[in-house]
Amino acid sequence: MSIILWFNRRLKLVIKSSVFIQIYQRSRSLILCSVATETKRLKMSLAIPGAVFQHYGPVPSSAYVVDDFKDPLEEAVYKNDLDLAKKLIEEGNKVTVGLKIGEMSCLEYCCMMGYANMLRFLMEQSDNYEMLKKYFSFEDVVERAYLISKHKKVFFAQDGLAEANRYEAALYTAVEYNQPECLDIMLEILGSREPAPQSFYTQVKSPDAKLDKFSALQLAEQRGHKKCQELLSRRRTTSNCT
Repeated sequence: MSIILWFNRRLKLVIKSSVFIQIYQRSRSLILCSVATETKRLKMSLAIPGAVFQHYGPVPSSAYVVDDFKDPLEEAVYKNDLDLAKKLIEEGNKVTVGLKIGEMSCLEYCCMMGYANMLRFLMEQSDNYEMLKKYFSFEDVVERAYLISKHKKVFFAQDGLAEANRYEAALYTAVEYNQPECLDIMLEILGSREPAPQSFYTQVKSPDAKLDKFSALQLAEQRGHKKCQELLSRRRTTSNCT
């Protein structure tokens, strides 16, 4: 009898273990599938170009000529009026990724013009700011995708992914227009992970210019923007030491 009882107990343990393994494997499969889906959506979102990406370099002035502002905050950014921007926020206006000056997001416009204080203000006033800081703190794309899957409201309903894309476009804009103060602000949040290389003309306003892929550092070197180059080189050195 004792042998039969022992056998039954062992059988139950084996069955429980088998069920547990099946549940574990199924859960793991679902998690990996979810992460893979979010990774794909992440890559698709980050493929949306900024103005400097669309023009492969400096943006023509016609791209940011504005006759009528859709939001009072856009006018405050255009005029670089920080006091007005603060007042508008106090009155209930919201900083969103949809704020634009012509073809350019307000973040990109600030980086083009060198409006460093306005740039920082816009970033910090966004509802997505803290989550994006966390997002950019992860170097691994799978970790980023997992964060997205946990906070879909922020990244999709609140346009967090689109805003992340504009951050990278703003960084490249700061490099293209040689605005080291704005670049320094962007580097504070973008972390040590290199943004994907982008296509730019090798020379500005030259009939001999060709398209080539440049990282942010390579673009600074190509344009001869020494201060931007120093900031990006220091960032790379710091990243390699950690």
